[in-house]
Amino acid sequence: MEDETADMIPADRFTLPARGDAVVELWRSKMAEGLLSPSHFQDHWRITVPRIYSPQPNRTCLDWSFDEELASKLLIQPLEEFVWGATESSRPPPPRRSTLCGKVFKQGEPAYSCRECGMDNTCVLCVECFKVSAHRNHKYKMGQSRGGGCCDCGDTEAWKRDPFCKLHSATDDKEEAQSTEPEVLERMKIVASVCLSYCFRLLTLDHAPGLPNDLRLKDSERDLLQILDQPDCYCTVLYNDETHTFEQVITTLMRVMKCNHRDSVELVSLIDREGRALVKCNSFQVCDKLKTDIEIRCAMFERFTSRHGPELRVLVMHAHVIAHQTFAMKLLTWLQNFVSQEQSLRLAVSQVALGEEAGFGGGSLPGINGGVAAGVMQNDCRMWKAARTAWHRLLIATTLMDYSTKKAMAILFTKNYGSMLNDFIRDDHDHSFSVASLSVQLYPTPTLAHHLIAKHDALFVVLNTFVSECNRRCNVEGRLEFDRNHLSMAFKRAQFILYDVKYLLGAVPTTFDSDLRKGFLHGLSLLLNLLVMMQDMDSVVRQIGQHMEYEPEWESAFNLHVKLAHSITLALEWCSVERALCASAYRMALIRYADTFRYPELQSRELGSQSAFVIPYDVSKEPVSVHRPLSRFIAGLHLHLHKHGLSYHIRVFERPEKPKPTPEELIEPVLRTAAMIAQVHAGMWRRNGFALLNQLFFYHNVKCRTEMLDRDVVMLQIGASLIESNEFIIHVLNKFNLLEWAAADFEQKPIEDDTLRHTISMVEEFLTLLITIVGSRYVPGVGEVTPEERTKKEIIQMLCVKPMPHSDLNKSLPEDQLHETGLEAVIHEVADFTKPMSSNNRGLYKLKPHLYDEYDAFFYHYTREELSRSEEEQRNRRKAANLPECCPPPPLPKLTPPFRLLANLLQCDGALHVLKCVLERAIDLRARSFSEPQVHKALHLIGYALRDEESGHYEFLAFAESAARAGLLELLQELSHSPRVDAHRALATWLLAKMRTLLGQADEIGDGDKMEVENDETPPAEAAEKARRAKLAAERRAKVMAQMQAQMNKFITNNSLLFEETTTEATEEEQTQDLVSLYRGSALGVWGGGVSDPPRVCIMCQEQGRVESMTEPLVLVAFVQQSRVLARTPPPELLGATDQWGFAELPAGIGSQPHVSCCGHALHARCWRKYVDGVLDKEKLRPYRIRQPAAFDVEKKEYLCPLCERLCNTALPLLPAPPLPPGNPPPLTEETFADAAQLILKLKHQVCSASVHLCTEYCEEMHCRARARSVGALSSEPEEESADEAEVYVTTHAENLLPHHFLVQFENQLPEYNETSKQLIDQFVTMLPTVNGQPETGGLLSLASLYRATSYTIMSTHAVLKAEKRPLLGDLPSRHRDALQSIIRLTAALPTVWSSPKHISHHALSTLGTLENTSPMKHHVFSTLVALVLTAPSLFSKASGPARPTHLARQITLQAFRAQITRALIVVNIKTSEPMEGAERVRRPELENLLPLVKELRRGELDIDNVDELEVWEAAKRQCHAFLRCCCLFFHFLSDINPPIELTVADGDTWETMCGYLDLPTTFKELLDTPLARKKALEWAGYSDNWFKGLIPRRVALEPRDPPRLINLPEDFSELMNIVSEFSCPNSEREDSKNPTMCLVCGQILCSQSYCCQIEIKKSTSRSGSGSGSELVGAVVAHALWCGAGAGIFLRVRECELLLLGVPSPSRGAMLAAPYLDSYGETDQGLRRGNPLHLCPERYENLRMMWLSHGIHERIARGLDTNMILTNTWQNM
Repeated sequence: MEDETADMIPADRFTLPARGDAVVELWRSKMAEGLLSPSHFQDHWRITVPRIYSPQPNRTCLDWSFDEELASKLLIQPLEEFVWGATESSRPPPPRRSTLCGKVFKQGEPAYSCRECGMDNTCVLCVECFKVSAHRNHKYKMGQSRGGGCCDCGDTEAWKRDPFCKLHSATDDKEEAQSTEPEVLERMKIVASVCLSYCFRLLTLDHAPGLPNDLRLKDSERDLLQILDQPDCYCTVLYNDETHTFEQVITTLMRVMKCNHRDSVELVSLIDREGRALVKCNSFQVCDKLKTDIEIRCAMFERFTSRHGPELRVLVMHAHVIAHQTFAMKLLTWLQNFVSQEQSLRLAVSQVALGEEAGFGGGSLPGINGGVAAGVMQNDCRMWKAARTAWHRLLIATTLMDYSTKKAMAILFTKNYGSMLNDFIRDDHDHSFSVASLSVQLYPTPTLAHHLIAKHDALFVVLNTFVSECNRRCNVEGRLEFDRNHLSMAFKRAQFILYDVKYLLGAVPTTFDSDLRKGFLHGLSLLLNLLVMMQDMDSVVRQIGQHMEYEPEWESAFNLHVKLAHSITLALEWCSVERALCASAYRMALIRYADTFRYPELQSRELGSQSAFVIPYDVSKEPVSVHRPLSRFIAGLHLHLHKHGLSYHIRVFERPEKPKPTPEELIEPVLRTAAMIAQVHAGMWRRNGFALLNQLFFYHNVKCRTEMLDRDVVMLQIGASLIESNEFIIHVLNKFNLLEWAAADFEQKPIEDDTLRHTISMVEEFLTLLITIVGSRYVPGVGEVTPEERTKKEIIQMLCVKPMPHSDLNKSLPEDQLHETGLEAVIHEVADFTKPMSSNNRGLYKLKPHLYDEYDAFFYHYTREELSRSEEEQRNRRKAANLPECCPPPPLPKLTPPFRLLANLLQCDGALHVLKCVLERAIDLRARSFSEPQVHKALHLIGYALRDEESGHYEFLAFAESAARAGLLELLQELSHSPRVDAHRALATWLLAKMRTLLGQADEIGDGDKMEVENDETPPAEAAEKARRAKLAAERRAKVMAQMQAQMNKFITNNSLLFEETTTEATEEEQTQDLVSLYRGSALGVWGGGVSDPPRVCIMCQEQGRVESMTEPLVLVAFVQQSRVLARTPPPELLGATDQWGFAELPAGIGSQPHVSCCGHALHARCWRKYVDGVLDKEKLRPYRIRQPAAFDVEKKEYLCPLCERLCNTALPLLPAPPLPPGNPPPLTEETFADAAQLILKLKHQVCSASVHLCTEYCEEMHCRARARSVGALSSEPEEESADEAEVYVTTHAENLLPHHFLVQFENQLPEYNETSKQLIDQFVTMLPTVNGQPETGGLLSLASLYRATSYTIMSTHAVLKAEKRPLLGDLPSRHRDALQSIIRLTAALPTVWSSPKHISHHALSTLGTLENTSPMKHHVFSTLVALVLTAPSLFSKASGPARPTHLARQITLQAFRAQITRALIVVNIKTSEPMEGAERVRRPELENLLPLVKELRRGELDIDNVDELEVWEAAKRQCHAFLRCCCLFFHFLSDINPPIELTVADGDTWETMCGYLDLPTTFKELLDTPLARKKALEWAGYSDNWFKGLIPRRVALEPRDPPRLINLPEDFSELMNIVSEFSCPNSEREDSKNPTMCLVCGQILCSQSYCCQIEIKKSTSRSGSGSGSELVGAVVAHALWCGAGAGIFLRVRECELLLLGVPSPSRGAMLAAPYLDSYGETDQGLRRGNPLHLCPERYENLRMMWLSHGIHERIARGLDTNMILTNTWQNM
């Protein structure tokens, strides 16, 4: 025997660079000698693979690291070099793109189908192909792949036209001429054979711990490996299943492996994604113990939770096994990519994979016929997810890219179909991860499907697999039966087979050969077997006496029907193609029906003079089912007989041994179902529960009715055409138990009330059934109509109910197997489209006026609601058009020859007898069995008969004569004057006229009409009586009014004093209003205040209250939230990082700030407190398990406004305007202010309010609180200690050094306020810091938050008003006006009511220092102005009067204005422009010093010679526009000065107007061209080093031109889907994000609802101070906290829906439709319709305004309030 090691590479040659070359040399030499075998490749892999891919000890797969470069050099490159050979001519040619795309879709990836060109809905394009295909401009449909399918671009059988995109267009002949050398193909087959067999063996390895012998390292080879300290290294591998939950496995791993939550989540995510994960690498003992511990832990969990299922699969494997399996996976990926560059290589690999050619002689797998492909099919369930996917992708990329190999693959697939599906049924992985999912690539191809059915009996094979599964679920009678308590998962999975049946039958052949006919009929026999099993399943028996105890299981049967229905329809279409096939199928169905059903002996029944033998069966006592698929299949076949010259009566369908079923036997099952449905409608089955009602709902529903209700109607029409008409009427009456009712003496018999009520309803249902049988002719085969006409009829009837949008209309039509309804093809012929008037409406289709005459009141597809609504709509329409208020039946289509006898049904004696009974009892006022619907339906039936006779299509029809002979004419004449049926008098009159016309009695029509008119006229006597009554009523009314007036006058006299007081008050108020109207002028340099507010009504107690300082206070319900809407800088990287919480002014970048909003509804403070306490108590009483869906969170002190239900979390106290002091405010010059400010800041210093004592319980100081508390001397409860302890604040000693005319600015009287008002102010101020989760609060921080909230709210209001293009101070919406007025008055009153004036003084000094001695680039100037004006009264740490817009405030505003202008002059872009030749630049004297100043401000970096100073000044003014607008808002509410008219109109906010209102200078000379101003501007420029160093971004320093906007979205939604399709999960290497979600604020795309991207954040702190630690949240929730400060607005692209999020915990959210509309003006949330969508600018602007006005939290709350049943876990988004 030859030495096994002779061919190994010598150890001395084992150097890294030479190893690959040496291997290739060895393979080439052995091939030249003819000795090359798989062992030569495996020897190389045996040694090299463990060296590179073995996992390291004590590691998991999370920290694997492989040397991929070395692997490529030693493992992959040698294979490529061996295939291509050594010669230059064998080098790989440039890659040629295949004409087939074949891209395999991942789960959730976008896929596009063309509704115009696709052969069926499985024909799809990937994003890349769709972008450059002709279908881009067709009626395409967007959707998401479930995974596993592939792109059909280039497949000519998948498309009716345009099969190629530009990327895969057919190649040129020159390119086709290039061919690969035969030697290369031979070597490719060798490599493919070795690689495929190696991969198959490793990836389907029996789960022994070690490797196969030929891959184990020999002892002599171990020295070559320098990687493992322990030679025997094993791995514990945990496999995925679909039984155990994420949380269960995460908890198990955390407890068993002692790993942290983050690692555990990542491991479980990897297991879910890849199918398995290595969780431990160590010795065998350690790994085996871990395996046992995991199994024990899972068993304990199942025992405690009663969740039983398969055990969690855990295996212990040798590290080298893992290494070889890892390499095998990479080898499959390499092979797929390598062969994709050349078609001949792909064909060679395909042939090897299919076993057609082997690289080595007879190289097929042992015991498997069909090569590796067959092996994969038979062993698919033994592999994990990633391995399965790799094989499937390789097979798609090779065997499915060429028609010949695709055909061989389809044949092989069919041969192995049974074993594959049985494995899939027993498995628990999704269908997309099974090799069975490849059927969608094979069976929908028409030529392949026909070949497989003809030559390989594919239809029989597929159906047999399903029928064998059904056999296990049949009862003793051979009918399917489903368990109520446990739905078999195996049967649910087996139903995937029915999709394959539909795929095989999808393309109906135009001709049949003998093989195809035979194959189809063989499969059809099994389909009939299945229909027999389904016939009569889920039978029900009427409950009598006691209600049904348990609801029976009914959903499984309907799910089976829904999945099978399209296949039944397709099978009928196959049968209809040729005569022989149709006859054979009909004969088979009749035989199967006759063999299956047995009927009892017939009994005789009579109706008047007619009699018939009927099948006795009492539906009210015997079992009945709605499932009759075999009967319905026969009905469907029967419609095609006439087309081929066949009929029921021909001898072909006779059988000598047993007669075929009679027509009576054929209709019997359907008639039983119809009778049962009638009894349910009559209320006779009420005790049978909701299960039966649900079945009947779906029986009539558009999803199921095509193969249920519609087929039943056809079967009854078949019966009516084959059975003598009188006998048919008797059969139906007998089944409805109405023969007694039809007897002449029925009214004389004693009958119980319940029985009578049921009988009346049953008569109505019987007449409805007759109407359906006679009038349902818009069925091809029954009436001479086309499918398009049938669709038109459906549309006409639905539009008679109401105008409908496209989506609702489409939903009301049945879909075919291509999921098309045919709506678009005919809709424009019957309806006009009305475009939506606004973005919130949908476009509507309205019926063309001339088609209203085709309305049929008793259309059989109407629900009861639609029937009554449509009739009311049409009656109103006819009344408005001055037409008779009736809806006569429309003309009916002509019947086809087999169904001509349907027209005779209504003129037979039995039908006339029934109609006569109904009309006689309607006229007889003593008749008890009368009902109005009976009369209406009887008249409708007479109308049908008259319409048929009028048409002249039926020579045997003489209904008018028969009816007159039976006495119906006289009855109609009498009925037309009967008051009992006044509603249908017009219809009776119409019938009477129509019947007389047909009888030739036209001369009587005029008399009839005249009589009708006379009857309508009011007799003179009756008119006189009406006038007399009206006169009496008027006299009585006048008498009552006189009495009321007398009582009112008496009341006023008795209470004259009260009325005098009321009049006086009103007069004073009117005078005050007159004063207010005169209170105009500048809003600065005045006292402000002095106006009275109008009284308000408390929305709780409805009492009126006044806003006064000492009366009972009123509050506004308000909502405070953190906001980043106006932020100019990206948020800090660290979640929860502060944005300068201790400062009263905003930073230049604004950042995250508190915002206050309100709805404007006021309450008394006591009413508000009572209401909030009641809400809190009510929530505490609610069970915790249903507390989460509430629209508000009481833990955050949230509640809803009692009136408008807006979300609130605090209350704003309403304070009056301060009283108006006497005289004018003292003046103040600029020089005085500048000197005083300089002195104040020079003498500013820090003060600590108390000596800070840091201690513990071991402190030696006797009076230490901590020590006392530790020994129990003090309570452990936190005491009400003063917040001032250990506070550091700023104060000044300048008061005694300042001039009197400056100090006089601070002399202000202190108004008094109610104590309750002070408490409310304190509560509001102290709650503000808690909104952004600040860990500590205090007076300084609370006040800082308040001043920032005031500034930010004003700025936000300015932005909203500008975005809405409203006037600045015009008719402000109450929510803005009340919020601003309340918060500005509150902050202005703080110097009077705040208990610690030093806190306010601290902020006054800090903001004064910021304004004077800081660069205006570093702070937001307006916010500094607001804080300084509001805190200035307490500058010297004294209680003072409220802040007023005095001259001090004017000087502060002027200084801030100058700071803003200085900032603008430094940062604006200045354009230089050369003056035109010969033209001199115009110099403006008022701006002569501007450019030199700007140059000096910019530190000389400006060429002023080529700059237009006017442009510079205008640019600076534009930069100050927002500042001035905000100042106008602020001082308007601080001063209560009415604005000039210009500011109350749109676009009136000009520079001059706003400066005039604020009493500020407007020119450059007054503003900056003074020595003092110039000096200050240069000082500010000197502080701006960071700007000149480039450390401040331009977007921070520059004022934006427009309010913030959301990101720009592409106009076409498909572009957005394509963008998102390129996004992959950042924490996963090989997997795209399943739910990519785009932030509409910043544009970032995130991976939503995924464990892999969860982020750990700090838990929010509740109001009580509890709550700490961290929690894991989804990436989108974390981003909402980071980007939106807790409010996020996102677009879930693949679902085409908006996600609004409110965080932090507990997170809340709402799903809304995306702002994309289709051509019908409708949204498509969830992409259910998939129509092309385009951005609606109006909707997107509404979305922007909701975000800009801080309405996200409110919208979420309203959404939660209206939708209490929530399944979303917002925290994981």
